[in-house]
Amino acid sequence: MKLQLCQLKFDYAHFGEGTLDSSSSIFSASRLYSALYLEAMKTNQAQEFLNLSRSEEFVLSDAFPYIEGIPFLPKPIGYPEYTTVKNSDLKSVRRKAKLTKKVGFIPLTELESFLKREADLSRLTELANNFTEYDYVTKKGLDPFEVGVTTFADSLYIITSASTLLNQLLEALQYSGLGGKRSSGYGRFSIKVSNVPTELEKRLVSKKPGHKLLMTTSYPKKEELQRAIDGAKYLLKKESGFAYSLTTGVPLRKKDLYKFKAGSIFENEYSGDIYDVSPENFSHPVWNFSKGLFFNLNGMV
Repeated sequence: MKLQLCQLKFDYAHFGEGTLDSSSSIFSASRLYSALYLEAMKTNQAQEFLNLSRSEEFVLSDAFPYIEGIPFLPKPIGYPEYTTVKNSDLKSVRRKAKLTKKVGFIPLTELESFLKREADLSRLTELANNFTEYDYVTKKGLDPFEVGVTTFADSLYIITSASTLLNQLLEALQYSGLGGKRSSGYGRFSIKVSNVPTELEKRLVSKKPGHKLLMTTSYPKKEELQRAIDGAKYLLKKESGFAYSLTTGVPLRKKDLYKFKAGSIFENEYSGDIYDVSPENFSHPVWNFSKGLFFNLNGMV
């Protein structure tokens, strides 16, 4: 299945991070998948979309910055390895290590220099800081509250499989919006679909041995887990929340799912799955997209 790059241009959005007054600069594939599934339900295409996304070839990445036509990748966890630097000033190494922690995303064009400790870390930090702005909107009334809002200097992008059905659902989602507080107009976007840059596509489909950068916050199948964590460097992210059904009339907490965060490094790829995280005795499945997509770092580290 051919890959495509979808550029998403938001004016402002609320990508909640557990509290109403917080908002992230990106979103995971599972959040986007849930929104797309709801769009498919509106047109009686939910089963068709589920079948498509369960196919072996179907992939979907988290969202990352797309600045001045350059796709950014998640910062590789555990890199650069400053502990291996020899004959270096200790203060300089510590300073670089602190700067590295402030970098969230790496331009595709500078990933190799970053991994080899040659990138301008101050400039990369500045790029990340200038990409988004955060603000709070106060909602007045009997019980006033603040909503965290993210505005973007440029676009986000996702990598996914090229599909007519998927593109139709993305087109519809532009107007429904993504994230929280959509009834207030947050989360609407415009979309532009294009080919994946050659260098990026080569490494996404490459099966050469070596380290792989995880592009989708995801979790392996049970039988894949042990092999996946051998030699891996990773962080875990808890995904939880609430699901609503007309039969219950109240929101119920979904099952928690701990997943490998995008940016984790693996020696062995895994396929992952789409998991049902619906509450106990819920009236219908609640799907969490957790299939892996990997960027091959062969020759870079």
